[in-house]
Amino acid sequence: MAPFVLHLCGPGWTEAAPSDGPRCWLKGQTYLDGAPIGVDDLAGHLSAVPPSPQSLTASLNRLNGFYAWVTQADHQLRTGVDHVRSRPLFYGQAGGRFFLADEAEWVRQQVGDQEMDPIAREEFQLAGYVTGADTLFPHVKQLQAGECLTATADESGLIRVETQRYYRFLHTEPESYDETALGAELDRVAVASIQRLIDYAGGRQILVPLSGGYDSRLIVTLLKRLSYDNILTFTYGVPGNQESAYSKRVAEALGLRWHFVEYSEALWREAWQTSERWAYQKWAAGWTSIAHVQDWLAVKLMKEQRVLEPDCLFVPGHSGDFVAGSHIPTNAFERSSFTLDDATDAVFSKHYGLAPLKFFDTSRQTWAERIRDRLERDGITAAWEYADVFEKWDWQERQAKFICNSVRVYEFFGYDWWMPLWDLEFVDFWEGVPLVLRKEREWYKSFVSGQFSMQSADEESARLTNAADVAGIAKFLHQAKFVEKLKKITLLRNFVRHLIGHGSKRSPLGWEGWFSDQAFKDYQLKNFSINGMVAAAFLENVKMN
Repeated sequence: MAPFVLHLCGPGWTEAAPSDGPRCWLKGQTYLDGAPIGVDDLAGHLSAVPPSPQSLTASLNRLNGFYAWVTQADHQLRTGVDHVRSRPLFYGQAGGRFFLADEAEWVRQQVGDQEMDPIAREEFQLAGYVTGADTLFPHVKQLQAGECLTATADESGLIRVETQRYYRFLHTEPESYDETALGAELDRVAVASIQRLIDYAGGRQILVPLSGGYDSRLIVTLLKRLSYDNILTFTYGVPGNQESAYSKRVAEALGLRWHFVEYSEALWREAWQTSERWAYQKWAAGWTSIAHVQDWLAVKLMKEQRVLEPDCLFVPGHSGDFVAGSHIPTNAFERSSFTLDDATDAVFSKHYGLAPLKFFDTSRQTWAERIRDRLERDGITAAWEYADVFEKWDWQERQAKFICNSVRVYEFFGYDWWMPLWDLEFVDFWEGVPLVLRKEREWYKSFVSGQFSMQSADEESARLTNAADVAGIAKFLHQAKFVEKLKKITLLRNFVRHLIGHGSKRSPLGWEGWFSDQAFKDYQLKNFSINGMVAAAFLENVKMN
């Protein structure tokens, strides 16, 4: 009986079978030392790695791109995912065999799990994802972002599994810096990341979900600067929403085609009741995170209406705002010293709020201990270390498992994708930018605005800010931290959330159609966020199906 069983069922896998080495499978596109390589070259690169963790780490850090890989010999299997887990892999053990797949449900069936882990289930509801290598089912595991795995079968049939993190998103605070030189380097790495996108696209139609923010704007601006012509921008939502208005002005200023997909509660309600929606949601979740659904309807409608070229490439703006510093807690710029408890509290407050804790059995202390264990850190002192610990959590948990996992939408409908703002060279640059230049990503926004202004044919539009920027009383309430104070009073909390753009009445995306009127009302009364509602409904659907 073979010790290793593989189930690589998704499209896009290629295989090399060298006569003198392990078999190798690759999904996605890899670059070795900046040059694109295929599965044969990757197989040769991996087979030449000396058998030590340090050598493997050094070899994998020479790779860029969005990919997953597997090598298999008679008694050893190795596998890994890229720095943002963009191509997820799942594994488990049962009956003396090791199972590896790109589909979590298949692994669950092989290991025989029937009941969800209760802690993982509550974490999924509170955070929207399950942390670490865990999933909702106790014997179904996942490779984490920047992680590789080695499974070795000995003569007795025992399989030993070892994992190692070859990459982490870690910030290094420079002792000194030259802002002018950093600006020139930012321009170079940004252009290089878009050039890799262009090379990968190879003339295909590039679809950019163009929001009113800075990230997608940077992508289309640099595509314009580098003279790529086959671009279609699009946005979606209920008619008259602010994001769409900004998106249209950006596209027009750059002379790009723009397409609007109209949403309504009725359209969502009709689509939400279909087996197709549930099939997507269950598959994309991978028993790990809530599936990204907000643009599922847009892609579905554009495909049905033949707006898209069959071989088009979707290019979302994930996650320029994150690497540029937008998720760094504001108090990192207000104090000079911190403790690991400060970081743990910050992670819990930011990431475990999709539903009120009072509805669950697990205490805040239990979550604090779980968070501290996942942080893998003995202690911190300086503000930049505090920011680094917080961002490391955000990268490996929310960004990798929820934000970047949104590309499953495109795969579900048979389309390819690329995330240039998670290009490793672009990300590596930001890891060395001083904390002060990443404050509220002002330096990044200035760069994007400057690039956009140079490429814009519309002087007024060239001065556009961000559709998400709040103003007036809403901005005052947010900055004065009144929101936190008013959370204790449900009605006032909902009122303030409405003022700052997360209102509980009418959504610019029409997502009320995801729920029955009664279910939506019940979730509101319990003070669940929209993602908390999605998580709760998903878990309930799993129970029913």
